Amino acid sequence: MDNHFSRRTLLSSDAENYSGRNDLQQHELQQARVDVLAVATAAAGFDRSRWSVQPAGDGELAVLPANVPEWTVIDEFPSALAHALAAYNASQRHGGRLRMRLAIHQGLVSPAAGGYAGQGVVAVSRLVDSAPARQALAACPTTDLVVLLSPALFEEVVRQGHTRMSERDFREVVVRNKTFHGSAWLHVPGHDIHALPLDTSVPVNERAEKPARPAEPVANPAVTSHIHGGVHGDNPVIGIQNRFGA
Repeated sequence: MDNHFSRRTLLSSDAENYSGRNDLQQHELQQARVDVLAVATAAAGFDRSRWSVQPAGDGELAVLPANVPEWTVIDEFPSALAHALAAYNASQRHGGRLRMRLAIHQGLVSPAAGGYAGQGVVAVSRLVDSAPARQALAACPTTDLVVLLSPALFEEVVRQGHTRMSERDFREVVVRNKTFHGSAWLHVPGHDIHALPLDTSVPVNERAEKPARPAEPVANPAVTSHIHGGVHGDNPVIGIQNRFGA
């Protein structure tokens, strides 16, 4: 069987509040997004012409060449994108601010009729569109960018010391998006991620439900004892019947 899948670093980015803008503003935002990503890619030292890009109006999926080390992407691209966004937004005077969410993952993908196929594409798309990413952007109005790493990238690259970034720069969040249930590691460049008021930050492995304990019967305070007939014997025992419940 032909198998064209290969492991690639995947970037999914999305612009905030695209649908809330009018036609002209959406047109301007699409151009701004493309321009900002081009500036950031060059500043980070990557050749964007070698990236396979699948655009989607307010966002895009980028499949990077197989020989691009994932740790250079984590180290260089988010900070370059944050600076490019800040420079662009500094020139906007009429509410045309561009803020973005960025997810980074690594997985098996293959070119397909509609772009790319593979669970890696599904995962990175769910991360960028997740509630924690949106909450972080809303909770930190002074930032232009929030970043999510997939668990595998965090464990293999950040936690193992392959980047300049520290574990402390990230915060684990729960991701539940459509049929995707998992976790991610959230980062906001230039901000203390642990100070943000997020309500979905409990790690998945700590959310195991405890088995419900059966309800204890409630004793009726009224206890009635009945003795029928005489009591005979050397050591009689009188039985007491307690009725529990109403």
